Amino acid sequence: MAAVPQEMAYRPRGIPSRGTATSAEVIVVGGGLGGLAAAYELQQAGASCLVLERRDCIGGWTTEDVFREADQRVLELARSLGLRIKRHVADGRDVLGDEDLRSYNRVVENIEQLSQRVDVNRPAQMLPNYGSMSTHELVVSHGATPAVQKLAAAWAHALFGFSARHVGALSFLAHCKCTGGLIQALRGLSSGGGRWTLDGDATAGQLLCAELAARLRPGTIRLEHVVNRVDQTPGSRCLVSTESGNVFQCAKVVLSSAVAQCRDIELVPMLTEDKSWLRDAPAGFFAAVHLSYEQPWWHERGLSGWGLGVDGPVCVVRDTSRAEEAGYSLTCIVAGEPGRELWRWAEGDRQACVVKHVESIFGGDVPAPVAIVEVEPQTPSLAVPAAGLHALERDQWRPEGDVLFAGTETAFVGRGSAEGALAAGSRVADEVIRAICPSSDELLSRL
Repeated sequence: MAAVPQEMAYRPRGIPSRGTATSAEVIVVGGGLGGLAAAYELQQAGASCLVLERRDCIGGWTTEDVFREADQRVLELARSLGLRIKRHVADGRDVLGDEDLRSYNRVVENIEQLSQRVDVNRPAQMLPNYGSMSTHELVVSHGATPAVQKLAAAWAHALFGFSARHVGALSFLAHCKCTGGLIQALRGLSSGGGRWTLDGDATAGQLLCAELAARLRPGTIRLEHVVNRVDQTPGSRCLVSTESGNVFQCAKVVLSSAVAQCRDIELVPMLTEDKSWLRDAPAGFFAAVHLSYEQPWWHERGLSGWGLGVDGPVCVVRDTSRAEEAGYSLTCIVAGEPGRELWRWAEGDRQACVVKHVESIFGGDVPAPVAIVEVEPQTPSLAVPAAGLHALERDQWRPEGDVLFAGTETAFVGRGSAEGALAAGSRVADEVIRAICPSSDELLSRL
């Protein structure tokens, strides 16, 4: 696999891959946006903190480059960090015929109303009506034409890494509610107008991560530390062990990618019953392929560079170009079983397949990319199975002893986005501060 370009995996200067300190009040597992935001708030409140990141760079995995006006946490953080915000203007084109467009509008309107009825604190209340229904069956029940059914399949792939036939209707509705409704969730997949981006030579999500990292105390971030076990010992001390044999001591552990880390890390004691379903919850597939071009050929055709793929492995294409001198690029999201199957192919074959699918999405002769870079697969948003909804309703992501759970999948707003990552990181930082600081109210007032 080719190396990840700087704009996709950002490593600011001055961040060492190793450190000397092996103890802190809080260990944050994962150097994505939510984990870095939690670490920043914790250090601002006076707590000592270390961030252990499995990769050789910070920033987790994100191609998110454009934010909605409703993403107030993102915009406020960007302003506080001194980043320049500019309006993003790019309008897509509708390609649906009249009948399909009427069906699309009806489906979106009806599901929007349904999603707004979901109580995110008690989603199991709607299990009698939607617990046995898939997302595919949901859209069909509201009159989706075959073309709109294919669009809904692309939504499920892009949001969860699963087929719409394997995502529960209630899980889909609850996710939409946590993003502000179906319409807001769909806007999160697009790059349409009325939103904001940041000036810089990396994606907006990576710029936020870099600025947060630069404000952490020297030695806070430890790269290439793969955590494989967390032990809670008597005396309210936790031992965090890595694959390389390092052991860190702390009072609290924050899992900043909760679902993936609950699967990958051995927790002692084990998760309680209300979270045990996480161990067996199926994981969707989600990867990206970054295509670079000498010219923005899509602009020359009057296109935004955004598209949904309905007949192939690419479910979403986004324009992720930066400043003109940095070149032009499209990022293709490859997800679900088509993406998982594609990733079994030889590198050259799968890259050729992605390029061909992009050609079919935009139509006509598409110039060959000058460079292709693949980004390693990651865990997408959580598609909670119906059997887990009652447990999640009881649990509400409460701490397991001294282990706390962040990650955008635990957020009640902006789930699956940078806004959700910041909300989850801030919530967990608040929980930790109240637990470990003797006069937490006074410290919180300084945040």
